[in-house]
Amino acid sequence: MGTYWKWALALVAPLLLAGCLLIPGKFESQLRLMNDGTYSFTYNGQMQLAEDNDKSMPGQSSESDDESDSGDNSSSDPKMAAMGEIFGGAIPGDDEGLKKFAAQLAKYDGWNKVEYVGDNLFEVEYAMSGNFDQMFAFPTIPGAIMQFPFVQIIRRSGGELEVLTPAMAGQASLVGAMTPLVTGSDSEKSKMQPIDGTFTIVTDGEVLVNNTQDGLTVSGSTRNMRWKVDGTTSPEGSPRAIIKLKQ
Repeated sequence: MGTYWKWALALVAPLLLAGCLLIPGKFESQLRLMNDGTYSFTYNGQMQLAEDNDKSMPGQSSESDDESDSGDNSSSDPKMAAMGEIFGGAIPGDDEGLKKFAAQLAKYDGWNKVEYVGDNLFEVEYAMSGNFDQMFAFPTIPGAIMQFPFVQIIRRSGGELEVLTPAMAGQASLVGAMTPLVTGSDSEKSKMQPIDGTFTIVTDGEVLVNNTQDGLTVSGSTRNMRWKVDGTTSPEGSPRAIIKLKQ
């Protein structure tokens, strides 16, 4: 595992262990970056909140959970409530709270559909377009202290645009490395959906770097890059490209 992923693992591990990390499920996503300075981005599919099966506080016996577990008390658990504040109000396992979280998210630009379907899983349709300025990230959760983007675009000092996808890597990634700690070693206990999707970049700019397995394809003035994202994706294989636009 590279230095970046070791650092990222250390940074995100406390939140992932606390069950407060949004990650993809099944999805299709496309990014267009054009020489005229415009962009468009779509994400259609699943978004899920990782859940820690052991909701007990450090040092607290699981027997006390059994005695008091007459319903979903995640919102009254100090650890889970604190993590909910860090992540914009989302608390795994709190179905009513997650419905409200989805309704609140749907009020913001780009979120054309946010439906909570149970088991910490959301069905999402997101679309955003405009003139690219300095940086882009999806998802951006209002009020959340911690953001773990599926897709981000960062402008380099030379003007190049670097596209990174931290949350799209598979089982060898940051999320994959932590999954047994979040869902438990018994796969039957896990309700998390496997990461399974496609990510496409379309551009008429100059592609300086891309890590697609089959390379880019050219159609007229546009260049297309397509990644299949699944459980076999390594951190190094997580979609990445560097693009130089004319302007």
